[in-house]
Amino acid sequence: MELNRVLYMYAGTVALLLCSAVNFIQSPSDVFGPVALLEPTPSAARDFGAVVSEAPIAVMQPGSPADIARLLGALSSSSGPRVAARGAGHSLHGQAQARGGIVVETRALPRLVEVVRRGDSDGDGDGGYADVGGGALWVEVLEACLRAGLAPRSWTDYLYLTVGGTLSNGGISGQAFKHGPQISNVLQLEVVTGTGEVVTCSPTQSPELFFAVLGGLGQFGVITRARIPLQLAPPKVRWVRAFYDSFETFTKDQELLVSMPELVDYVEGFMVLNEQSLHSSSVAFPAPVNFTPDFGSDAGSSSSNKVVYYCIEYAVHDFQQQDSAAATADHVVDLVSGKLSYLRPHAYSVEVAYWDFLNRVRVEEESLRSRGLWDVPHPWLNLFVPSHGAARFKDMLMDTVTQGDFEGPVLVYPLLTDRWDGNMSAVVPASPDGVVYVFSVLRSTDPARCGGACVEGILEQHRRVADEACRRLGAKQYLARQPSRAHWRDHFGPAAWDRFVARKARFDPMHVLGPGQGIFSWADDSASSL
Repeated sequence: MELNRVLYMYAGTVALLLCSAVNFIQSPSDVFGPVALLEPTPSAARDFGAVVSEAPIAVMQPGSPADIARLLGALSSSSGPRVAARGAGHSLHGQAQARGGIVVETRALPRLVEVVRRGDSDGDGDGGYADVGGGALWVEVLEACLRAGLAPRSWTDYLYLTVGGTLSNGGISGQAFKHGPQISNVLQLEVVTGTGEVVTCSPTQSPELFFAVLGGLGQFGVITRARIPLQLAPPKVRWVRAFYDSFETFTKDQELLVSMPELVDYVEGFMVLNEQSLHSSSVAFPAPVNFTPDFGSDAGSSSSNKVVYYCIEYAVHDFQQQDSAAATADHVVDLVSGKLSYLRPHAYSVEVAYWDFLNRVRVEEESLRSRGLWDVPHPWLNLFVPSHGAARFKDMLMDTVTQGDFEGPVLVYPLLTDRWDGNMSAVVPASPDGVVYVFSVLRSTDPARCGGACVEGILEQHRRVADEACRRLGAKQYLARQPSRAHWRDHFGPAAWDRFVARKARFDPMHVLGPGQGIFSWADDSASSL
């Protein structure tokens, strides 16, 4: 489509929308300037990954879902510019950006959290639900729910992400083995489709849209509201860390822990690569960790002389009164720890407030900010690897993560595939035993030591590792932007890909939404490129 035609149609849309309460950060006159088409807006052309920068021609701050509906309705009938929904801006590869299009900032939507309590539960039962705005942060949801003594069941590690953002991807943390990802913990959604319809959907009401949007990468609609089931919130949590020098023993114990959901409420783990890794991962753990292992030679970048350790962390909720909570928590920890094969005496247990436990990554963020390593490029790698390939993938990853200048955690922990609903758009690998491992290489790069070419080198290395893991081990990438249509087909698999394409044709036939994912091209050439 010619640029002049795009601008002409876009101008008509802007003229229509300016009559409403919609707030465009840029005016039409700004947009049509030659510089505005090239220079990014301060926030909408940047994300947490800081490796992609695509400038939109306008940024919209909607006052209501109706504003988004008006925009999408106009664009879907005119083949105008494409639209990306942006929440907290924590995408890694420009997924919430819209080159030459429009970015809709969902944080501008009403973020009221309405909590409905249905009575007490034992922590797993029906404690009620919360109706929350799609632009609300999970930390805002937590704050409102805790005032009622309740909380969602499934979380992300980092709470300063939007509800709509995580539900468009998956939303995983150490509770996912027990309750499933966040997309498996939704009762109802309000969605503005790519055709501009505002639809309330659930597993029984417009179910095709409901399941399409969950894990749908923003391709079918903008989530403007969600109903999240709640459970009784524990006042405190017993948080345990145990160390290992064997990957086999580490994963065996993790799988033992996730087989005990009646006792354990959270399971994660990470690789301990060096002293810096140990220190950084302990910033939020409020107890001395007397663990000083020998990591071997630091010479060169090869992993052959390096010794790597591993740490399991698990948590137990306690719903008893404070005077008896310690004994109850200690009893469960003693029972569970007695079944594990960690390096004795290297297990550490602390009791923390539930809020402090869920918000633990905020402490790590503050530490990184103090060192100038937060607003830097983050060439991350996230994969789901079937359990039978976990050890092989760890070996494939070693040369990447044992380099001397590596900065950041490498998370490794299991998920259970039966906690993921196959009707949803998100995909996980097939695994005979139903166990897949999350591998998250969460690297921060210091611009003083790693410039643009260095970051691109890391990304290329990650692409090679990911391609090999997907091809040889049946792994699936998470939170990634695939480099080509063929890669997307391989990612979904034939049946899921055909369903994904059919859903796109139904809910966003002009391919208005989600250009930053790189899945679908412009409507006028999409048929030939599928």
